[in-house]
Amino acid sequence: MDLGNYLFFLREHASYLPEAAGNRLSLLWSASAVMLSKRQGTQSGGRMKQVAAGLAILALSAISACSPYVFSPEISGFATGVTSLASSYQTGRQAVSSISEQERQAAYAAARKRLLLLPGCDQRDPSGTPPKFADCAIVSFGDTGAPAPTAAEQALADAAPAFNALKAYADALEAVSKAADEKTLSTATQSLATAAGSLAGAVAKLDPAAKEAGAAIGPLTGVLGKGIAIYLDQRRYEALRATVPGVDPAVQILGRTVTAALLDIRAHQLGHLEQQMSAQAEPLEMASVARLTARDYQEKLTALTATVAAFNLARAADPSQAAASMVAAHARLATALRDGTGEDAAVLEAIGGFVAAAEKVNTATHAAAGAPAEEPHAPQAGAS
Repeated sequence: MDLGNYLFFLREHASYLPEAAGNRLSLLWSASAVMLSKRQGTQSGGRMKQVAAGLAILALSAISACSPYVFSPEISGFATGVTSLASSYQTGRQAVSSISEQERQAAYAAARKRLLLLPGCDQRDPSGTPPKFADCAIVSFGDTGAPAPTAAEQALADAAPAFNALKAYADALEAVSKAADEKTLSTATQSLATAAGSLAGAVAKLDPAAKEAGAAIGPLTGVLGKGIAIYLDQRRYEALRATVPGVDPAVQILGRTVTAALLDIRAHQLGHLEQQMSAQAEPLEMASVARLTARDYQEKLTALTATVAAFNLARAADPSQAAASMVAAHARLATALRDGTGEDAAVLEAIGGFVAAAEKVNTATHAAAGAPAEEPHAPQAGAS
């Protein structure tokens, strides 16, 4: 790239800089262009070229002095919050499956139902094309397949694309904002383009009526490989600005799926904790409590205390607030990038609120999943 084209390239990217820097760069480009045009047909062309080169250096100084704010701390915070929600979903989904299995076992025990191990429990290796494991499960006698997922289990499974897409998108955003060299940034930008497409795909799958949100996500091909000469901060900013505002409608839509899934998890965990508290408190509430050994009493009290603590955490956490704060934080970031406002206290505040709310939900979900369960009572002899 010769000097003239290089300066023209810098000028074309002035729109990605703060206004003052962009104006300075445009003025320096104009002056450099005049110098370059005058060098032709004059005997002092070498001198003019030196002056133009000096102005080019000033242009680079204008960029580096007013490098665009790429919201790295805010994006890292957003990624942290999304990771907390994704972790809460994964743990909560496993907890709901565990609750369903416990309820199934309780029903078997209450009915003294005849049971059967499926033939797949005799197979150690996958078979067939493509290879897969046959079902290995405990079922009612006569059943030929594993129990179907409950409605809650199926709803949570259907929500997986939303959480996966949001997690991949947040990770890609963070990778772009932290890329330290040209190669890393190019790779991160490609990943961001893929993640943006995954958001659109998740929206299309979960909410087909909202196709316009997916259509708003444009390709990032215009960002990839641009100008060896452009500084990393400008390239980071360009990639973020080309993506975040466009995917914001998709984030809003997926926020509804996140809300519904986490509320479903919360409801199942609270219901299960209430049953546990009732069962664990019963022997301590009886008049015969004094007959318990000191060790048995302490164990029961410890288990009940942990369950009560988990219940209090679960009912205080608000998945709706966490999901809403995720959507609001992303919208703030999108606006700041689109308008080129630079560092914005409102964005940082919104991100901080999201991180706190998401961590609260994550802590509560894990606490509820880990609360000690009351061991099932052995049936009394002769009980019906």
